[in-house]
Amino acid sequence: MTFQKTRIPIYLLGLSLAMTSLASCAKNDLIACPSITAPVEATEAFGKTDNHGHLIDVRFNGVNATCTRKGNGDTHVAVAAGLKVKRSLSEGSDADVAVIGMAAAIVGPDDEVVSTEAFGYRIGFRKGLSTDYPVAEIEFDLEPDQRLVLMLTPTR
Repeated sequence: MTFQKTRIPIYLLGLSLAMTSLASCAKNDLIACPSITAPVEATEAFGKTDNHGHLIDVRFNGVNATCTRKGNGDTHVAVAAGLKVKRSLSEGSDADVAVIGMAAAIVGPDDEVVSTEAFGYRIGFRKGLSTDYPVAEIEFDLEPDQRLVLMLTPTR
């Protein structure tokens, strides 16, 4: 009977080690990200809110990326771009929404632009809120030796 009782902790230890090795295999899929930059001129942009036309000032507030290698050798880049968005409340403080204009360029090894994409990220301001810190989550697939350039663009 004692033999049976000691086998249970050994099984649990073995199961625990197997689960840990599976978890570490998943972490091994992460790789170093390619260069992600933003031109100084494109780290700040202006726009207006949709309903009340409040002026908004948008700035990058940090960028974080997680990268994995795809089966074809490309790199999948998941970007979390932190933003600081400030609106003027001179006309009132009602709830409102705004579109943050963004663009991305994939640049090849000889600094040639391989592709570009423009997109918007919609945010909301609750009543009385003048500053918000949203995080735009965007994804890209880059070939080896390519890099990513992010830009904020003016709206309206």
